[in-house]
Amino acid sequence: MKFRGAEAIVETIDWQGKTVISKTRNKRGYRHPSLEKKLVVERLRSESRIMERLISHGVSVPAIYSVNPVKNRIIMEFVDGRTLERALRTDAFNSHLKDLASLLSKIHSLGVIHGDPTTSNFLVKDKIYAIDFGLSSISDDPEDRASDLRVFLESLDSHHSEINGREIFLSAYSKGEGSKAVLEALKVLELRGRYNLMRG
Repeated sequence: MKFRGAEAIVETIDWQGKTVISKTRNKRGYRHPSLEKKLVVERLRSESRIMERLISHGVSVPAIYSVNPVKNRIIMEFVDGRTLERALRTDAFNSHLKDLASLLSKIHSLGVIHGDPTTSNFLVKDKIYAIDFGLSSISDDPEDRASDLRVFLESLDSHHSEINGREIFLSAYSKGEGSKAVLEALKVLELRGRYNLMRG
């Protein structure tokens, strides 16, 4: 498996006798080489530190085996599951949405913003795993957390409008720590978005 995205090349490789995920961050040719190298290394280290922070608190993310700033590469655990996008097309969608809400709430409670929580960036195996922290950041701002929710809800509406999962997800998320301020911020974000849409 090999996937070339805007941020990185992600592929399945053999590493020390086991199947792992290799993620190599892309370089941007329009930046000065020394500045580009510095930014890529900072982003690589930030991503790995955030994942290690989540792992240390028992959050389900892939284990990190190696971080190589020279090659701009992270080697991590290969989670052999199916994407949440596929899992939501089964009769167990209700349970998966509740599990996802609990997972995202836990991530937020640790001061982490995923940055791109689409239905493609979670894997369902024995439990649900969060993957791809390439756009993640550290923040306790309810609006930043609400932005995560908005990205997920837009992804849910785009790919799974048939299951009407919004209320299931938000109801489960509301049970998490600090959720009230986040859900209020989400209402403001969505109202702002509708207002801008109406203005054209």
